[in-house]
Amino acid sequence: MKSILAVTALFAMLSLCNLSDKMKPAANSTPSNTNSNERRAETDPAADREAVKAELMKLENELTTASFNGDISVLARNMAENYVGTSADGTTQTKNQILSATKPDKMTKFWTITDAQLVSLSGDSAVLSYIQTQTLRNNQTYRARITDTFVKQGGRWLISAEQQTLIR
Repeated sequence: MKSILAVTALFAMLSLCNLSDKMKPAANSTPSNTNSNERRAETDPAADREAVKAELMKLENELTTASFNGDISVLARNMAENYVGTSADGTTQTKNQILSATKPDKMTKFWTITDAQLVSLSGDSAVLSYIQTQTLRNNQTYRARITDTFVKQGGRWLISAEQQTLIR
């Protein structure tokens, strides 16, 4: 159980490839060459936060799928080298430990991610919190609050830390 939650929750990673660069008009562009969503995001911090949150959630779903499938290549490229994850039982794992322990999950019937909140966002860091629910093949259900910290390195968002807490 704890390895399932540890591996699953760990992969709340993101790769927000140059989102901020894509939202800025090019130096030779005029506002008429920029679509209305891009202009709104440049001037509206709330719209920018929503765009980042949507991108992070899309990636969270992709990475959770990769985790359940045992696809370490997707996981590895989205983790900072100094990654540390803290599981619900308080144990910690590094990037290499997580990747070496990742195997296809044969116990989970389905999972969901809900209640996502972009807790903070700055130029080179973001914190995302959400609830992950897992239903096992024996119909037992587990819920955990997961908080992921991301850093921007080389123009990409990488997960650098994760904390899981079981919800009783």
